[in-house]
Amino acid sequence: MLRVRVSPRRFPPRWSVEELDACYVVRDHDGQQLAYVYFEDEPGRRSAAKLLTKDEARRIAVNIAKLPDWCENKSSAGAWTVGRMRHGASSPSRISDELLYQKLRY
Repeated sequence: MLRVRVSPRRFPPRWSVEELDACYVVRDHDGQQLAYVYFEDEPGRRSAAKLLTKDEARRIAVNIAKLPDWCENKSSAGAWTVGRMRHGASSPSRISDELLYQKLRY
């Protein structure tokens, strides 16, 4: 059996958001595109294609760009960290939707 060693891929922080013609692009520090969030300004086309408004797309892209900072922080109770396991835990901790909303909202 052939074993291949694969190193984990890294996406170095400070992630940034760039606006293009019809989308926002989230990039890592090295310029790697991580996410595209599309929008449509024309209400008729937006409704037919079920696309986001420009403001909705911007808010989502900005919140995606905040993830590296957010993932390093613990909750105020110190009960969990995203991307890491608690000391002595058998599985990653669960994060409530409400807490996620509070952390990403601006």
